[in-house]
Order: sequence, then structure tokens, then C-alpha cells
Amino acid sequence: MKKFNEIFTLVYAYRRQLFLNVFFNLLNAVLSLFTFLAVVPFLRILFERTADAPTKPIDPGAFSGTYYMELVSYELDMFVREHGPVEALLWMCGLIVTLSLLKNLVLYFSLFSLATIRTGVSRDIRKRLYDKVLRLPMAYYSDERKGDIMSKMTNDLMEIEFSVIGTLEVLFKAPIMLICYLGMLFLLSWKLTLFALLFLPVSGYLVSRVAKSLKNAARRGKGRLGELMSVIEETLTGMRIIKAFNGEPAFRKKFDAHNEGYFSLMVRLYKREYLSSPVSEFTGILVVTVLLYFGGTLVLENKGGLTGEFLIGYLVVFSQVIPPAKAFTDAIFKINKGGASIERINTILDADESIMDKPDAKAINGFSREIEFRDVRFSYKEEEVIHGISFTIRKGETVALVGPSGGGKSTLANLLARYYDVSQGQILVDGIDLREYKLADVRHLMGIVTQDSILFNDSVRNNIALGIENPDQAGIQDAARIANAEEFIVDLPGGYDFNVGDGGNKLSGGQKQRLSIARAIFRNPPILILDEATSALDTRSEKLVQEAITSLMKSRTSLVIAHRLSTIQHADRIVVIVEGRIAEMGSHQELMEKNGVYRSLVDMQTFN
Repeated sequence: MKKFNEIFTLVYAYRRQLFLNVFFNLLNAVLSLFTFLAVVPFLRILFERTADAPTKPIDPGAFSGTYYMELVSYELDMFVREHGPVEALLWMCGLIVTLSLLKNLVLYFSLFSLATIRTGVSRDIRKRLYDKVLRLPMAYYSDERKGDIMSKMTNDLMEIEFSVIGTLEVLFKAPIMLICYLGMLFLLSWKLTLFALLFLPVSGYLVSRVAKSLKNAARRGKGRLGELMSVIEETLTGMRIIKAFNGEPAFRKKFDAHNEGYFSLMVRLYKREYLSSPVSEFTGILVVTVLLYFGGTLVLENKGGLTGEFLIGYLVVFSQVIPPAKAFTDAIFKINKGGASIERINTILDADESIMDKPDAKAINGFSREIEFRDVRFSYKEEEVIHGISFTIRKGETVALVGPSGGGKSTLANLLARYYDVSQGQILVDGIDLREYKLADVRHLMGIVTQDSILFNDSVRNNIALGIENPDQAGIQDAARIANAEEFIVDLPGGYDFNVGDGGNKLSGGQKQRLSIARAIFRNPPILILDEATSALDTRSEKLVQEAITSLMKSRTSLVIAHRLSTIQHADRIVVIVEGRIAEMGSHQELMEKNGVYRSLVDMQTFN
């Protein structure tokens, strides 16, 4: 129930439209009621013509449905007697047309008032999801499949829009219609209505049994769809490798297995969903048939004050109880089906935001002395991967992290950028723990260039000025020039307005990397984190990028992770990381003289 309360909390923000919807639904119910009851005067006009003067019923002095039915019959008989049956019939036709016109106008207004609620709530949930995705720590994306997250944000959200929000019309219309119709049915014949209500618990039980199984099947189906989306996402991302290693048969087999599993689940899901309509319809017809027999005996035996035309009117009104009751039943099915999507979306909305500001977080605009890693330890899924590392980066220094792959170099860079928080120990800036500062301020201090050049499907200009509103064009051009990027940008169609494509796929690897460096230069950060920024480039591109990096590092504090050791020989200090520990530390010359791990790594690359 908590999950649905969250949806209706969002609906409350549109309470004005909701009030209008309820008001128009109430008018629609009343007008519909009188439209359907118009069958009674028709029958009276056609079949109850007598020469005898009608007798006005006596007011019993208390509320009586029978008295009001007899009074309506009397007034109608008097009208027919005075104006004739043909004129009376004409008046009734005009009244029905007028009522129908008003009823449909009111119906339009009720639906129109609901449109803002439906689309607005969907928009609000989508915004909450996207904001949450931006706030979640990187650790969340290490554990979750990207395809499953995309499935939750698209297919599950669409399911909520159609299954849950789409039922708002029913939830705020059907109860009003049912109350009005049942009130009139009690007025026409309370005995017959009480008899009809005996069947509701039976139909309710049948509906609830099918609805429960539907929700469970829907939950499993959404999970299967997420797995299927992950396979598709992996295939599109790794298409080059799949083709290079003739992996098509293996991936086709993997996809077919997930596709067939999803197919089987959805067949069972729709089998249950489509069962709801026949069950509710058969139950409704069964009740009408029983009422026809029971009410007919009341008319034939002249019991309860029910006449033939009012029995027909009663059955017409009761038949109109079935559509809103059936719609309400269908809404329950849809809500149960959408409940599985709500649960899946809430796995994102309720995810722990472990990387966030403290209530009393301090502002930081720069630093004056040093960055210190003090006995830093970090665990991933209860396995410690960084074991008590300590070193200091003084302002203006360049410190390089080297060592075998998987040793923890990138993890240390991620900890400095607060993509993750240390498990034990501290990272201090000017003697204050990084976690004491505002997260946005910490990130603003840093410019990050990684091995994988992340560009977005936007213009060159917007990729360089990422996150900055109304950027200075001269500053963008200066950053591109320093990064050795302007030489290819001016040759692009449209220059700085050129769209780089999805992930920058319209550019070469070296061009993408130089744009990433230009982005860091434009930010003008005091701290640089360079994570193997040249390892994936050819010789010419590496030379251009290395020149850009050298320009970028001037007068800045830099933490450099290097695979090619020739690029960091001039670092102030080199820290050799092996299996999450510092193996040795010093300048290039000092480490070469030690003849240890660093020397062996240099010799190996020199030999190669």
C-alpha cells in the first residue's frame, strides 16, 4: 500500500484538476441516471394508455420509493391525457437528446481535467527517477545492469502510466457512478437491490484470486524484460568484438534463451489478465438473469409496489452498474499488474545515497598546502582491495601511480574524486577530511581525464563547456587551442557547432581524447586526475595528447595513473602500487637505483 500512496501523493499536487474531475464525474453520473431512466416514460406512453382518469397517490408522510414511482407515473399519465401520446413522445425525445448532449459535454470536461493529472504525474515520476540516477553513487552502477536500469526507467514507467495512472479515470469515476446507481436502485426496489448485493462477495473473491496471480506473474515478467534489455545493450556495445571473435552464434543462443523465457512468462501473464474480463462479465450476466426472474415474480405477484415498466427501468439502471463495476475490477487488475513495475522503480528511488553531503558540510574553493592519503582502506563487497595506503601530494606537485593492472590505482583516483568513500582511514585536503566538504565543491576542484574519452551526443562547444551555462566562447577556443584540438575542430562541418555523435563516434580516438582534455582545461581546476589518458592512442595521437596534457598540468596539482612509464619520468614522486599496497615510492632516479618493482617494469617496457 505504501507504494500506491507514493503515487497518490504525486496526484495530490494536481488537486485542483482532481476536484474538477470529481465534480464533472458526479454531474455525469446524475445525467446518465436520468438518461437511462427515460425508458420508463417511453414504456408508460406506449403501453399504459387507459380511458380512466389517473389517481394521484397519497403521500405516506415518510420516505417511500413506491410513492415516488407512483407519483412519476401519475404526472406522466396526466401529461399524456392533456397533450396526447404523440406530443408526449416528442417531448420525451427532446428531453433525451438534451440530457445526452449535457452528459457528453460533462464527460468531455471530466476527461480533459484528468489529462493534466495523467501526464503531469508521469512527468514527475520520470523527473524523480532521473534526479535519483544522477545522485546515486558509482557503486550502485557497479552492481546493477545498465540494461535493467534502462528497462525500469522506460518500460516500467510506461507500465505505471498506463496501468496505475491510467486507472485514475476509473478510480475517481466508477465509485461515483456506482453510488448514484445503487442509490437509485434502492429507491426503485430495496428488496431487489439487497438480493443483488448477495452476489458481490462471490464475484469479488473470483476477481481477487486472479488479480493476485497476475501481480506475481507481472513482477517476474518485468525482471525477465530487464535481463533481455541487458543482453541487447551488451550486444550493441560490444558488436565489434562479437564480430571479431565470431561470437554471433553464442550471443544468438544467449538472446534466444532470454527471449523464450520472457515469451513464456508473458503468455502466462496475458492468460491471467484476459481471464478477468470474462469472469466479471459472466458474473454480471448471471446476476442480471437472476434479478430478471426474482423481479419478474415481484411484478407478477404485485409485491413491493414494482410495476412492469419500472422493473425494466430498474434492469436498465442495474445493467449500467456493470460497466463501472467491471471497469473498477479491471482497474484492480491493472494496478496489481502495475504494482510489479512500482516495486522495480522503487529499487532505484529507495536505493541508498551513500555519497552525499553532511548536514554541516563546509565550502571549499581551493587548497593551499597538500592532499594526504592517510592509512586509506577500501573494500568492495566485503573484500578489501586497498590496504592501508598513505602518501602526500603537495600543492603544485605531480604524483604518478604505477604498477600492475588490478593493483588499485584507479580505485585511489576514484576515492579522491569521491566516486566512492574510503572504508577506513582518511583523504585530507589541507588537513580536513574530504567528507567534511560539500561534494559539488570537491568535484569543482578537479579536472578528470580518463582512458575512455566520454563525449555526449551534442556539439563540440557543449562537450567542452559541459555543466557550465552560458560559457565564454573565447574561453572554449583557448581551451581547444591548448589541448591541440582546434586544428581538427576548424575542419569539422560547422566547427564548434559540429555534433560529435553518440559517444563521439564521429571522431577518432585521439580527437575525442583532446576534446576531453579541452573540457578539463576550460574548467581550469587546481587538481588534475589523469587515468591512463594516452594508453589507447596511436603514436601521433599520443604525441599530440601528451603535449596537451603537459600544457594542462602546468601550475596544477596532478595525480597521474600511467601505463606507459616514459610519460611520468619527470613526476615529482612515483608511487608503485601492487595488490592494493605501496611497494615503493620515490623519484624516477631513486626507484631505478633501488632495482625493485619499478625498475623491472621499466626494463620490461624498454625491452618490449
